Amino acid sequence: MFQHMNYPDAGISYYKFLIDNNYKPEIPVITKYLQLHGIKNGPISELDKEYILGLYNNISKMYTSFNEQLSNAFIECLCKMDMWKEAIKIIKTHEENDKYLLRTGYTSLISYLFDHKQEELAYEYLMHSLQNSYGPHDNAYTTYLKYCLKEKDTFNMKIEKLFLMWNAYGIKPSQDIAFECMNACIECGWSVSQTVISRSRCRKCNEDISQQSLPDEDYERLLQATKKRLIFKEMYYVTEPHEIQSFINFINKNKPYDIIADGLNIMYVAKNGINKDLMYEIKRIFKSYEKQNKKVLIIGKAHMKKFIAKIGLQSVDRFYVKNSSNDDLFLLYAAFASRKNGRIISRDLMRQHVFALQDIELNALFKKWQLSHQFFIDVKKGFVQLNSLFPIDAIVQKQNNSWHIPYVANDKISRMRHTCTNDWMCFKMH
Repeated sequence: MFQHMNYPDAGISYYKFLIDNNYKPEIPVITKYLQLHGIKNGPISELDKEYILGLYNNISKMYTSFNEQLSNAFIECLCKMDMWKEAIKIIKTHEENDKYLLRTGYTSLISYLFDHKQEELAYEYLMHSLQNSYGPHDNAYTTYLKYCLKEKDTFNMKIEKLFLMWNAYGIKPSQDIAFECMNACIECGWSVSQTVISRSRCRKCNEDISQQSLPDEDYERLLQATKKRLIFKEMYYVTEPHEIQSFINFINKNKPYDIIADGLNIMYVAKNGINKDLMYEIKRIFKSYEKQNKKVLIIGKAHMKKFIAKIGLQSVDRFYVKNSSNDDLFLLYAAFASRKNGRIISRDLMRQHVFALQDIELNALFKKWQLSHQFFIDVKKGFVQLNSLFPIDAIVQKQNNSWHIPYVANDKISRMRHTCTNDWMCFKMH
């Protein structure tokens, strides 16, 4: 009650009254008592420090590790008592026994470390929280911005370091933090404003936010993840090992490709279009790419051979998989093996494959690649980039001197899909 009504002093006094009257508190009550010290403004008194330290030592002797709530509460109090090394011990012990990251505990520790000139450790735990969870709560970012503003000559480097981490791990800041970043950047001479992203272009600076370039090592990571996690661990349920190896050998021999097309998508467009000359238009699109010396691969199902012959695309490279095989995975493998050249044509948003990667950083890389390398067919315009029509998840990103940052309602949904055109900010560095 005292905690929810934000009366920490009254709650702490009531707890002391119970102790003075020989009450023996159980772990849940002790946890509430510690949480009250966490929300109380100002330092913890020396008398209370001594009592809390006694609780910590006694409970540590009784249990090898604490539950999540008690761990978070002790970390917060220990940081307020300048005993951050003990707080780190709790985190390490917890992580040896539980995969769930102590987000509240990390927030307290990261905030303390930035506040007390322990930058290297602070960045280490900030990075760890982003790699393994949703990152810290907003309090830690507020503290970080204050840390950035202490030295104006290093502000740009430090704020960009945060933006780069958000970019790498697919984090969207909350609206509150986005506005705090805006105020801090304006204070340091940046031009910042809310913006609208229309057809992948920022209306403030006119930059195209879909142009994402990845280094070769990132393509190799995506390729190996596709091969290891998606193909060899999952695909045996829907295809056969010899088909996979045959395809890999084919790609290794013929890569890189400029265009990797989803044959099923092409057939669907051709057969369901209103225009009777649709097959001719699709053929014309492919022929135009051949004239530009673009190397084209169509990946289709075995039953599509007659259709490909009918549409007149025998001149491009083709690979047919079994009707029961998951052709999306073959598309991705061919694209990643072709590095920056490879663009795929498919209307499939590939969401199931993003989730299958099971790696936060790889998920973010996949989305960056998808923004600029996935297309669909529009017979009037030729190939049209996918995200000009379909809502692909947004990411924090930089174009020239402009950062474009999508934001969400609160820090509980920092990895929720962001497809809104309005909830963006344009940060221009001067």
